Amino acid sequence: MRRSINADFEDRLARIDRIHAAGGAFEASGALGRAYFDSHRPKERRRFPWRAVAMLLLGMLLFKGAILAQVGPETYARRVEVLRQGSALEQAGAWVLQADAPTRFIANQLRALLF
Repeated sequence: MRRSINADFEDRLARIDRIHAAGGAFEASGALGRAYFDSHRPKERRRFPWRAVAMLLLGMLLFKGAILAQVGPETYARRVEVLRQGSALEQAGAWVLQADAPTRFIANQLRALLF
């Protein structure tokens, strides 16, 4: 027994709706659809995340400044010196954690605000 034309039509519409819901689409043959323009669009280059690196460095400076403000310059210098005597990884940590001018400035500002 043959299905009705209406049932075939409804099945095709349901299939198209499923494809559209999954992100697919139909394009007429010979037409310049989205696939044509997407293939000719220049590819975006991934840029280096300068803003993220700057925020990370700023966060590190704030962290160092907060520690320096909390423990004081003598204790901080003593702890960094202990790191300098350790392994290569600890020496790298001592180099990163040394109290530089921006860190001391941030520590002084935090000490004035918090203590």
